[in-house]
Amino acid sequence: MMPNRTGGTSSARYCYSVWLRHLVLAQKANLSTCPRVVAEFGPGDSLGIGLAALLSGAQKYYAFDVVEYADTAVNLDILDELAALFAKKEPIPGQQEFPLIQPYLQSYEFPQDILTDERLEQNLAVDRIQTIRESLADSSLHGDDMEIRYIVPWHDDNIIEGESVDMIFSQAVLEHVDDLAHTYETFYRWLKADGFMSHQIDFGCHHLAEHWNGHWAYSDLSWKLVKGRRTYLLNREPYSTHKRLLEQSGFEIVCELKTVDNTGLAREQLNPRFRQWSEEDLTTRTVHILARKATRY
Repeated sequence: MMPNRTGGTSSARYCYSVWLRHLVLAQKANLSTCPRVVAEFGPGDSLGIGLAALLSGAQKYYAFDVVEYADTAVNLDILDELAALFAKKEPIPGQQEFPLIQPYLQSYEFPQDILTDERLEQNLAVDRIQTIRESLADSSLHGDDMEIRYIVPWHDDNIIEGESVDMIFSQAVLEHVDDLAHTYETFYRWLKADGFMSHQIDFGCHHLAEHWNGHWAYSDLSWKLVKGRRTYLLNREPYSTHKRLLEQSGFEIVCELKTVDNTGLAREQLNPRFRQWSEEDLTTRTVHILARKATRY
């Protein structure tokens, strides 16, 4: 029996929309739009976002999760739907279709300047899509031409070779990770010298309270009861924690897109240990961070 679904990535159009947002923002930040090896942290219900990366030209895709959700049949269906979307150069689905997906873009036109006709012809070739299908069906197939690895759980840092990944990305995942310091250090080890990361982080309560910041009002004991025996929930860390740990791990932040929300509970209504946070932390509801690996001295 598959565990409860996480929502989102069972839809090919959702996966298409998320991946192209990461790709477009990477271009705007002067980062690579042709990553050969990509790694996704917390793919959720399917490997669809990673499959969109492969259809954009990536050759290797690693997916890391703590619970196994995705299955081969779903992934194969999504692959076919994604290929059709790319072939039609479908515009990026925006707020009207997916109002909760962030970051927002200035334009939702298909990124023809990134995915040119020539590049699409190569990426969507029949034999290449067939190779992706075979890699999905048999994860033991590893090679230079195509490799897909779904690693659950991922706790061993050495599960993949160090300095082997061009791009690491996640979509509303890092707010669920308890050991953020270890995670960012691991990302640093995995990335190549010129590698980069693209992460959308959601600091909201994820429907666990009436107000968007209501999870910061729970006492520590109440929060423990809310979490119960779940493998993961929310780490309740603010924006500044991620920024500090990123920089301590050796990353240079090249772009931040924040959404600010001044609604919700007042400072005095929060758990006492959260009341001392800065106004920026208390009002930052989401952030999209693009960061490149810097040289440690």
